[in-house]
Amino acid sequence: MNFKEDFERVLNHQRPDRTPTYFSSVHNAGFGRMPGPTFDRGPLGGGYDGFGVRWVSPASGAGAQIPAPGEFLLKDITKWKEITIPNLDAFDWESCVAMEMKDVNRDELAIDFGSGNGVFERLATLMGFEEALLAMAEEPEACNDFFTAITDFKIKVAEKVVEYYDPFCFTNYDDIATERDLFISPGTYRSLIKPHHKRLCQAVANLGMKPVYHCCGRAESIVEDMIDCGYEAWTSVQPTNDIASILEKYSDRLAILGGYNTNGRPGMADASEEDVRSEVRRCFEEYGKYKGYVFFGVKLANTLNIDEWVAALMPMIDESVKCSIESGTKA
Repeated sequence: MNFKEDFERVLNHQRPDRTPTYFSSVHNAGFGRMPGPTFDRGPLGGGYDGFGVRWVSPASGAGAQIPAPGEFLLKDITKWKEITIPNLDAFDWESCVAMEMKDVNRDELAIDFGSGNGVFERLATLMGFEEALLAMAEEPEACNDFFTAITDFKIKVAEKVVEYYDPFCFTNYDDIATERDLFISPGTYRSLIKPHHKRLCQAVANLGMKPVYHCCGRAESIVEDMIDCGYEAWTSVQPTNDIASILEKYSDRLAILGGYNTNGRPGMADASEEDVRSEVRRCFEEYGKYKGYVFFGVKLANTLNIDEWVAALMPMIDESVKCSIESGTKA
């Protein structure tokens, strides 16, 4: 069994031969890969996405794009129909695939397509976080209508992705939490956001892909909701969550990708190689005994140069692959 098969077994809720590491098992495409489809967040280095939002790439964020501060397009959620939703038929899918999938060996790597800006994140790109949260409190019906339109759009994205990428899994990026807790109450999540996540998951599964949810921060209060939506995995899970307890209780229904303390010392740009390798070892020791765990982490690098960013990750990649191989010999 190769690394790809280990990863696929975990997302199928089976026990792998080794504790998988994302870096050796998966090829990341779409939103999780720079620059990714430009309709999601504009071109690498800055520019406009398909919705008309201008994105910038500050070096302090390791080159990751963010909406230009203060340049929000939507002031009143009840006027959301004035926003342009991209025409996916006009997007140059073939060029994007050629760039993102060049020399990828599908026999060795599972393809994970990231679909950026889920319903909440897209609202925040258009209004800013504060106004988006206020809109959800003050105009829930208008927000629900907007979320319905965005979910319709994302289902069309999924249909294009199957046609052009044919990935193993489809990751919906929709951050709704801080390191302390959700931005919103679990009840608001369940009434306003969850129905749209669930509809997207059902469409993705019907298209033959594994639905995966990306959410940074502490979101353990909605783990059962993730499962009910149909997500097979939760990715970028940070140790502000009780990962061991989640795996103990739910690993036969929800895989956990993450564990690495990106917000702590090991994730900082100036973290030493010893810091990084020690944190990788901790993850494998604490979480690797569970069949539903995949190691995944990120180390920040204050650079717009992708090669420099990848170089910063090399100690993490190297140590995680060593730990994965060791886990197989111990089984």
